[in-house]
Amino acid sequence: MIDTDICIIGAGPAGMMAAIAAAHSRTAILESNTAAGRKLLLTGGGRCNLTHTGKNDDIIKEYKPFDRFVRHCIYECPPQKVRDFFHRRGLDTVVEPSGCVFPVTQSAKDVQHLLLEEAKKLNTKIFYDKKVTSIKKQNGHFVILSDEFSVSSQSLIIATGGVSWPQTGSTGDGYKFAQTLGHKIIKPSAVVVPLVAAEKFCKSLAGISVPKVSLTSKIGDKKVSVADGAMLFTHSGIGGPAVFDLSREIAGFIGSGLMIFIDFLPEIKIDAIDKKITAANPKQNILSVLSEFLPKALIKTICAENDIPEVPAGNLSRKLRKMLIEKLKNFPLTILRTEPVEKATATRGGVDIDEIDSKTMQSKICDGLFFAGEVMNIDGPCGGYNLQFAFASGFIAGKSASQ
Repeated sequence: MIDTDICIIGAGPAGMMAAIAAAHSRTAILESNTAAGRKLLLTGGGRCNLTHTGKNDDIIKEYKPFDRFVRHCIYECPPQKVRDFFHRRGLDTVVEPSGCVFPVTQSAKDVQHLLLEEAKKLNTKIFYDKKVTSIKKQNGHFVILSDEFSVSSQSLIIATGGVSWPQTGSTGDGYKFAQTLGHKIIKPSAVVVPLVAAEKFCKSLAGISVPKVSLTSKIGDKKVSVADGAMLFTHSGIGGPAVFDLSREIAGFIGSGLMIFIDFLPEIKIDAIDKKITAANPKQNILSVLSEFLPKALIKTICAENDIPEVPAGNLSRKLRKMLIEKLKNFPLTILRTEPVEKATATRGGVDIDEIDSKTMQSKICDGLFFAGEVMNIDGPCGGYNLQFAFASGFIAGKSASQ
């Protein structure tokens, strides 16, 4: 049996940051994969969106409905502190106009390597390909069992992630361990995820993206939420950053007649679009006129779905022109469901945060037990918020456990 001060289950960003924050304690990480940070390598399309810039209070608001819980976490380890952590170790960061922060190398591998090397410098022992089978608490110590060996530890940090992207090792094991130690688990569901639409034409548009849209979700006449940003058509519906952000807000409304209305040209007023059409060469096909704004295949689909003929701009009646512009600014989609949680970027649900001390990440039920990252019922929008929470909660959990 291996004897240690702190045992961390999971070598993702939260687990590695916890080991680094624990610093001078005897720390061991058990990782079920053959390498650390497998999910980290996929974040931001492999570029790794580390965090998001902004004032602390503005950052905190983005985590609603979990903003009260993350408040101390963000103030203790804000985005600038995360950036400084990497800067001091030789990895500079860059800020995009959206506020998203990436490593200057645009490589998640560099982030993974830095975290791993820093943990090793602090004498953290990392055991790969070690799937934990059970945990129990005996005589004030945690006994963590795997198929091949066992660990005895004074403190335990569960940083196993949620159930999104299970191919990276996030299979929900942490829920089982937490439950064994007395914790309530909120049923996990998909957020920051593509949405499935009833309209079949989405399949023919799969792969087509629009750099800036405004999405408004409604049930009947009641507005549910709004999101802005890039959007992508998929084989079954829509995805992309704007859709991912919206998916967090509509999580409890899907299946209740939810509709999404898309403004494909949020920065262009109706009068400006109308002027563009009427001022165009009257012999120019309407698809060509509007292709300056949007992909021609998308305009073609909007016309087909609304029985608008693909005629020269001069032949388009005022009534049809008005209808076309209306659909460009307010295009309806019927949302059936989200894609499965396996395709989600983040998980909503997990260990009930009412049973966790937000200032230490320690369990209120089991002394010496801590949590870090997505295993808790916390999720944030696209744009580095989920990694920010992973780093911040890992930092606090590791620091608290070492004390």
